[in-house]
Amino acid sequence: MKKALMYLLLALGITLGVVFVGGAVISFSAGFIDGYNEAHPGTTDSRTMILSSGMILVLLTCVILNIVFLRLHYASYTVGRIPMEKRWRVVAWLLLAMAGLTLVYCMMWNPLTDSDEAVRTSYAWMKEHLVISVILCVIIEATADLIIFGGVLREILEWKHRPEIVIPIFGAVIGLLSGLFSHPMLIIPGMMIAQLEGYVYEYSRSVIPVIICDGVFWVIMLCMMGFTFPWWCLLIAAAMIIPGTVFALKTMEPYKPID
Repeated sequence: MKKALMYLLLALGITLGVVFVGGAVISFSAGFIDGYNEAHPGTTDSRTMILSSGMILVLLTCVILNIVFLRLHYASYTVGRIPMEKRWRVVAWLLLAMAGLTLVYCMMWNPLTDSDEAVRTSYAWMKEHLVISVILCVIIEATADLIIFGGVLREILEWKHRPEIVIPIFGAVIGLLSGLFSHPMLIIPGMMIAQLEGYVYEYSRSVIPVIICDGVFWVIMLCMMGFTFPWWCLLIAAAMIIPGTVFALKTMEPYKPID
């Protein structure tokens, strides 16, 4: 448990350090550009500056976090316990389940009509630059999954291997964070996604299928946001989520860790 907290604090410290140092460098660069152009301070194109520098900072943070956690053996991208001949079946069922969960997510929240202008602007830019946004989101999710699942959740399960208790609590925490940092309506789908990915990691002991799930989520989310869905799409989502989850876990069950 202490190691899990240490991983969280280490990741938070590295992220804040890069943000603060990078923010200072960006501010200095913007002032230097204004001075070089003999313009008034703050007249540099802020939107372009923020977007480009923000992507650089995010990528730099991900690179540093990967180097630290992989070099120190705090987490890894191992393929886990699932045999090669079973992996395609697991991935196929997970794709079905995540497609259904993403559909529910899109039905409950449209970021393009959010009350926060910054959220609307950010997601509009992401939809406009779909390929770059998907690549960036996958890199971010892979790094986050490495730390949260491959480091924190792994240590908690090794400390107390009670997945029937740990994973629902883990999912509830992730769901609450999703609601706090985005929209309250997303607590329920965020909790469902986190619990599915938690059980996937528990059964497979690999972050790779979790990364695949998150990658599918962002591809579908960015492509479908902005559309209006009728209520009966919930039935379609349920028809995808239930069998996808059940058969993915059933395929992995013979290989899950035993107390």
